[in-house]
Amino acid sequence: MSNLHASADVPHRFVVGRDGDGHWIARDEQGLTGGVFADRNAAVRFAAMESDHRAGAIRFAPPSVRLSLFG
Repeated sequence: MSNLHASADVPHRFVVGRDGDGHWIARDEQGLTGGVFADRNAAVRFAAMESDHRAGAIRFAPPSVRLSLFG
């Protein structure tokens, strides 16, 4: 099995928080997937599904930190 294939099997780890405009963002720590959501619950639901509901896979950015999907 190649390293590339093995890494694809590992569930993503996500950060959930707000962007500079107040939108809810969920993005994986590697920048491979994410989205902008209507509310916190939707962002958490997406992150949970994408990380296979793995405990500890979602962390929340402090309110003073503004997230971006692109960096």
